[in-house]
Amino acid sequence: MKNILIVDDDVDTSLKYKKWLEDEGFNLTLINDPELAEQTFKPEDHDLVLIGFRMSLMDGFDLYHKLYDLSKKTEGTPSKKEFKICFMTSSIINYKVLAEIHPEFGEECYVCKKVQKDIFIKHVYSLIP
Repeated sequence: MKNILIVDDDVDTSLKYKKWLEDEGFNLTLINDPELAEQTFKPEDHDLVLIGFRMSLMDGFDLYHKLYDLSKKTEGTPSKKEFKICFMTSSIINYKVLAEIHPEFGEECYVCKKVQKDIFIKHVYSLIP
């Protein structure tokens, strides 16, 4: 079973995603505070991390870099497992601009928060088959 972490201070959207993914059989952890996510993150616990792009305490890219650094500190340990990332944005325009500004993540690493359930689920399966 795949483990997914959702980090977003948009409580309504993150709860909706949590329900959708749990209905599909994924194990979910939901954290609405990016600083708490940073403090408690263990890379080996998650196959996919969904991060809100714009949060009040820190933006999604800052959080990603902190989580990535934490994962590198555990590199070489027996439990080390690579995790995938996907940024959630509330605007399709933001999605396209972000994909151009940060092409290193690839277009598949962004999803619009206003996406329909079936498209969202299909996107998650494409990231962690």
